[in-house]
Amino acid sequence: MEKLRYYIAHNAGLQVSVGDPGGANIGEFFAGHTIDHLIGPRTKPQIVFAAVDGDGGHRTLDGGKTWQKVLNEEVRQFAIDPHDENVVYAGMCPVRLLRSEDGGTTWEPLDGLLDLPAEVQEKWDAPPVLRGLDFPHVRDIFIHPDDANLIFVLLEHGGVVLSRDRGKTWEDRSDGIDYVDMHRIENVPGSKEQYFVSSARGFFRTDDCGKHWHRTEKGMPWGGTENLSYSHGWRFMPGSQRVIVCGAKGSPAFWGTKEGPRGHLIVSDDGGENWRVVTKGLGQENPWFPHALLQHPTDPRTLFCGMGDGCKGFGMTPDQRGNGAWYTSRDAGDSWEVVLSNQPSIISAWVAPE
Repeated sequence: MEKLRYYIAHNAGLQVSVGDPGGANIGEFFAGHTIDHLIGPRTKPQIVFAAVDGDGGHRTLDGGKTWQKVLNEEVRQFAIDPHDENVVYAGMCPVRLLRSEDGGTTWEPLDGLLDLPAEVQEKWDAPPVLRGLDFPHVRDIFIHPDDANLIFVLLEHGGVVLSRDRGKTWEDRSDGIDYVDMHRIENVPGSKEQYFVSSARGFFRTDDCGKHWHRTEKGMPWGGTENLSYSHGWRFMPGSQRVIVCGAKGSPAFWGTKEGPRGHLIVSDDGGENWRVVTKGLGQENPWFPHALLQHPTDPRTLFCGMGDGCKGFGMTPDQRGNGAWYTSRDAGDSWEVVLSNQPSIISAWVAPE
């Protein structure tokens, strides 16, 4: 099988290895920091961007051997334009959006986002337990694969906003979502009108480009239960109706109980109409949450998942790293096996060809 380079991040830093997860060690970086997000351009596998909590945005040009800071401000998310991989977006904390046209060397603000009406910005908030410690921020940036002008941005807490002119002007697209703690959005392949979005309290679908959202949770554990139907990372499997969602019993604020996250991977084979929990290799009661769900860069049936019982912001510090493991599925998510065990809680990850 093709040799890969793994970027696996915990609450206390980032480990880069080659060959197998935890294999030949390239190095460990950002000690004492959580890595909120990792991503790289698919045609330039030596380049990876890292959003480092408390230490800005970083970029490697040599496959993780060395890192350079490209943004001093607090970055929570990077996105790479599928139409031009030199175009990179950065989502900030507090809410702001930046864009680079030269691969992350220089940046310009897209402050049309801050011109949204006051009644929209009133929803931009942090959970009560984190007010004063964390602030509303950009959680996901989605550039439509068929239209570089059509961009969705998700705010945690704040809702769904849409630009049709490449970030100049914006409109709120949160109708139907009461609790606007948003996580990840993607279009139904081939459509400009149909999208799914995950949130801290529900998994939703729109058929009109976000004018209205409705829940699509039939068969999901705790589906329709406002406080417990937590969903985060998710993705479509290429060439099929399969959707895979990472879920848990409630948001991280609930995870401090004896039950822990009670995380699960949920699969739909009919485009999100019906769902089932994957248990093969995971068990019915998984103690961990699947934080990082990634597809193999060249094999469409292989998936990777970084799991753990900890989460930044709710009692987890670099000295309390939690427990976790790295899993692989070679059958499009039907079954999973542990590849790297006895890990701290894995928060984010990226996998690139070597």
